Amino acid sequence: MVVSRMIFTRIHFLSHLCCIGWALSSSAQTVELWRTDQLLESFDSIQKAVDVALAGDRIQLREGVYHESVYIDGKHADPANPIVLEGTPGERVVLDDADPGLQISENGRWQWDEGDDAWIATVPWSGRDSRSLLSWASYDDGRLIASHHNEEKFKEGARGDALWRTGEHVHLRLLDKVDPNTLSLNIGRSEAIIYFNDSSGWVIRNLTLRHAGFAGVYLNGKGVSDIELEHLTIEDSFRGISSEDYGAGGPSSRIQISDCRILNRWDFSWAWKEGYRDAESPSSDEAAPVRGSGIHLRARDSKILRCEVAGQWDGMQLQGTNLTIQRNLIHHIKDDMIELESNNSKNVRVFENIGFNLFSGLSVVANRGGPVYIYRNFIQTNMLSRMYDDVWRYGYPLKFGNDWGPGAEHIYIYQNTFDSLGRSMFVARRSNPQKWRNIEWVNNIFSRGDDGPVGIEGMGAPDQGLHWEGNLFTKKEEMDRLRAYDAAYSTAGILGQPGFVSPNRYPPDPSIREDSDVVGAGSLRAIESGWPDSIESDSTTAPEIGAIPFGMAVFKAGTSQPPFLPWNECDEASTAAP
Repeated sequence: MVVSRMIFTRIHFLSHLCCIGWALSSSAQTVELWRTDQLLESFDSIQKAVDVALAGDRIQLREGVYHESVYIDGKHADPANPIVLEGTPGERVVLDDADPGLQISENGRWQWDEGDDAWIATVPWSGRDSRSLLSWASYDDGRLIASHHNEEKFKEGARGDALWRTGEHVHLRLLDKVDPNTLSLNIGRSEAIIYFNDSSGWVIRNLTLRHAGFAGVYLNGKGVSDIELEHLTIEDSFRGISSEDYGAGGPSSRIQISDCRILNRWDFSWAWKEGYRDAESPSSDEAAPVRGSGIHLRARDSKILRCEVAGQWDGMQLQGTNLTIQRNLIHHIKDDMIELESNNSKNVRVFENIGFNLFSGLSVVANRGGPVYIYRNFIQTNMLSRMYDDVWRYGYPLKFGNDWGPGAEHIYIYQNTFDSLGRSMFVARRSNPQKWRNIEWVNNIFSRGDDGPVGIEGMGAPDQGLHWEGNLFTKKEEMDRLRAYDAAYSTAGILGQPGFVSPNRYPPDPSIREDSDVVGAGSLRAIESGWPDSIESDSTTAPEIGAIPFGMAVFKAGTSQPPFLPWNECDEASTAAP
């Protein structure tokens, strides 16, 4: 009998669930199944309740730690009458994917192997073996242990403590020859803590998901739709929330992610170049255990609202149609705050987001399709990042980079505040701006530190639909550089000072003082063009430049909780070279 690759993968995946116990009993915890406000039955595992749930049912988890992962397969409900999986309000409910035996010190599971020069343990694995290479591990205080994609990089150990995993086989080497048997360590066992396959009409809320082998929540392709993820905290995972790529049969649809926190204690001494050196492929993040992301979404008609992402390589990686990205707080990011690199994204709105302690803000390399509207964001790239060896650099709020695709087009960047100790914008000589079409920069603040390079090393021509108007620059060099490319860019904006009230607090305050040079100095182009805006403006009066008009309260980005700042509030390790 010939078995298709898809069917084989599914059989292989389900066989793991049966053999090693995908839903390990939670014993002391209680799982309640409610139907029409009546307690129908109690279970000793989440999976048992999920398997029998019907549309309109509510699966409620009582307080405690569940060493369990959940597979939701072929379970559909009308989104108006969804199945709800939730932690009991007011109670702390944790789904922990880590091997509980390794969380106990003096467990004796680690054996030293002289030939491999490593400690070796067998850790159960459920999922694709390729995903096991991406498993992150951590100490009991959440500090990450560097994962590697092959034995050579593991033995090189360029990022200190080192882990290399292939399926159930885990190699570990700690600095100072520390014996891992003396420690409590977290290593996940499953590809996802909550895995959706061919399912729709679900609400997941009020849960903490920890130590996933790959992702906290996984949305497997186009069969997954009408999913709401609310008030989740996801810790110590290569990806917090991840969807399948287009190549797997199409994107998910109608996904809403709101009020979620995705948090990792990233080590900012790790060199940026290791993200590409320690990787099978420079283009595929799924072959690079350094390059995790908080939210990796390929979807249609979806929203990400009021989330916090901290301590990742990329904050978000987004592609799709009809996407709304609003009021998210993204900080302490090694590479991109939000990556919008796509050859097919359409009608994407990114607004009222705040980013700080970033290397790069928004990456729009080769975004084709459009339109993409980027407005009312405050992005601060003030983190000095280790690139390689002893080389440290500041980044930039906008990255156009190397345009490897058919050319970026239909991108409108307006009413933003960009504050950088490095470049204002990164356009490399190899960026191929001659491919760009219909990109506009209007009414943005470009505030740059005294020592930052200009960074605009290429620019297409106005007849390509490239337009600069009404911006404020704090350094004359940007204006001179643009004029040198084409005299038409003399309309780029004015030279002045933004007059920030408190840009260096946590999170930063992008509001402006009354004496700011941006007051009443903007252009009407965005209003006259009919671009979307979250602030109603008078179509006859020149607006302020930047994200926040004078006298207006700063929008609240992120969840209702204080920002996650385990690196110390002043963050000396991230903002100053050693």
